[in-house]
Amino acid sequence: MDYQTVDTQVRALSELLRGADQATIAAEVDRLKNLAAQIPDDLWRARAVARAQRLPELITGPAAGTSEQFERAVQLQGQAASAQGTTQDRIAAAESAIRAIAELADQAPAREAGTILRMNSSLARLIEQLRVEGRPG
Repeated sequence: MDYQTVDTQVRALSELLRGADQATIAAEVDRLKNLAAQIPDDLWRARAVARAQRLPELITGPAAGTSEQFERAVQLQGQAASAQGTTQDRIAAAESAIRAIAELADQAPAREAGTILRMNSSLARLIEQLRVEGRPG
C-alpha cells in the first residue's frame, strides 16, 4: 500500500459520492484510513490518513465564508469585475480591490483567509485580459 493508491481513491470518491448520505461518506473515510494504516512509512501514512479525513470536504467543497471580511470581499470582487469606464479605469478599480481584499484576508478568521485571498486570482486574470485587449494591435 502507498500514498498514491489512497490519494487516487480519495479523488475518485470525491466525485462519485456527491450527494451521498453522511453514513456512506463516513464509512468510506474509515475504509480509506484503514488502507492508509497499511502504509509502512510513518510520514506517508500520516499524510494518507489526513487525505482520507478530507474526503467529506472534497465532496461538499469548502464551507462558504460567513465573516464580515468575507462578505465585504465578495462585494469588492463583484464591483471590480463589473466596473465600467476606460480600460485604465477598470484596471485601477481591479487593482484597488485586490489591495483591499488582501487587507480583508489579513483581518479575517484563519479558516476564511485563504478563500478570501483567492478571490484576487479572478481579478488578476481580469487585469491581464484588460491589458491584452488594450494593447495596440
